Amino acid sequence: MKRAIGILTVLSTISQATAADEVARGFITGVVTNVQGIPLKGVRITADDMHMYNSNLVTQTDANGRYKINVKNIATTWNVTARMILIYKEYSIPIELVPNNVQSVPGNVGGVRDFVLKPKEVSYGDPYGNLGRVNVQRPVGVYDIEESQLQLTLTPVGKLADGTTGKPLSVKPIQTGSGWMVPNVMWGTYKVTATQSGQPLQVRKKASATEIPEWGNSYTGDFVMAYSATVPTLFIEVRHPPQ
Repeated sequence: MKRAIGILTVLSTISQATAADEVARGFITGVVTNVQGIPLKGVRITADDMHMYNSNLVTQTDANGRYKINVKNIATTWNVTARMILIYKEYSIPIELVPNNVQSVPGNVGGVRDFVLKPKEVSYGDPYGNLGRVNVQRPVGVYDIEESQLQLTLTPVGKLADGTTGKPLSVKPIQTGSGWMVPNVMWGTYKVTATQSGQPLQVRKKASATEIPEWGNSYTGDFVMAYSATVPTLFIEVRHPPQ
């Protein structure tokens, strides 16, 4: 009798699993969260038909960060992406979220694609990432700064644009087509300090035609749209302390 009950239990479990598989088959599903695992509502999910131009299926995540797209009876291949709008100061910033799996999804079959709001991996072809940038420059007439030897410490001041408090970042700028940059910094206010080969530098907000900021051992500021930047960027200058 116990053996019969055990068999029935196993069969019931298999039946439930099979039913669940059948429900998932033919759908693209997933969950979208931030790095703390908190679900994100209202993220735009796009399934792009890779065989037909401008033929997309679009939905948004619900309050639990979940989404579901019906691809039954559509014999094609789908590239799935996630984008959200982040509000920072007066800016509305579109952000591409990072997938757990970059492979395309076969039509009829479906699959699971989860996304996370986190820094996108940078590469030689795309050194900018998907978040904010810190642009590091030497002032006019200064020639003894070696950008490749710089080390910056970015300490968040208050909450960041994603609602987190963040943590101090120790980062090195990289050379891009737009100058020396630190990519993938969540927008917010930061206290910035800098060293070159271990020696402390002075830091200030980038000077402009209308403003010549004071130099200091640190600079606290935030991100702005200026100097033809495509996303809000934190612009700073560094120099060696005067002798």
